Amino acid sequence: MRNQLLRRAILNLLYQYAVEAPQSMIVGVEAREIALQLDMTPYEFAFNALYLDGKGLITNDRSSSGGEFQFYAVMITPAGIDVIENPDHMERMVPLTRDADARNRRLKS
Repeated sequence: MRNQLLRRAILNLLYQYAVEAPQSMIVGVEAREIALQLDMTPYEFAFNALYLDGKGLITNDRSSSGGEFQFYAVMITPAGIDVIENPDHMERMVPLTRDADARNRRLKS
């Protein structure tokens, strides 16, 4: 369930940035700043950011070097804003259920 909580935290933080500084939706927020604020390792951040990006909830400026992703700037998308502003949509897109956690463990094995 930790990953689901981290994903929601990333979305919430990016939403706060967008509300307080709308230009962050264009130029983004430094990935390392988000990871530091949320006390995440670079690997935790990369894993969860890739997931959110795949769902279309965030977008980012990233590159790959030696098989490792480097995230530079991360932005919330309009779909990400919709998820934050609609709790039912949030539960559907980024579920906080034990079933989802069990599915993630099965996928890793």
